[in-house]
Amino acid sequence: MTFKEIAARDIHNVFLNPGEFAEEHKVNGRPMPVQVDEHELLERDKSRAGVHQDGLYKSRRLIFVAASDFGPRPSIGSLLDLDGRKYKIADCTEEAGMFSMELGAVRS
Repeated sequence: MTFKEIAARDIHNVFLNPGEFAEEHKVNGRPMPVQVDEHELLERDKSRAGVHQDGLYKSRRLIFVAASDFGPRPSIGSLLDLDGRKYKIADCTEEAGMFSMELGAVRS
C-alpha cells in the first residue's frame, strides 16, 4: 500500500474511530464521527498572536471530519449545525481526505 492509501484507511480506523479519538455528533443533521480538538485551537491562537481577526465569538470549536462523510468542502462564512447549535465556519482546510473546520458561534 502507498502512504496515501494507508492514510485514507486510517481516517476511519484511527483518527475518526469512536474508540480512539472521535465521538459521534450530528453535523448538519447527519450523524458522523467527529474529532473535536480544543488543544489545537489554543495552539492556533498562539501562532496568530498579534494578528487581527474579525468577529467576536462566545463559543469556538475546531472539528475534524472525513471529507467522504461531510460532502463538498464548505465555504468560509457558511453556517454549520453541530448538534443543534449554529456555527459560522471561520476556516476550513482539507488534508489527506479530512476537513479541519474552525467554527465560531457569533455573539449578538
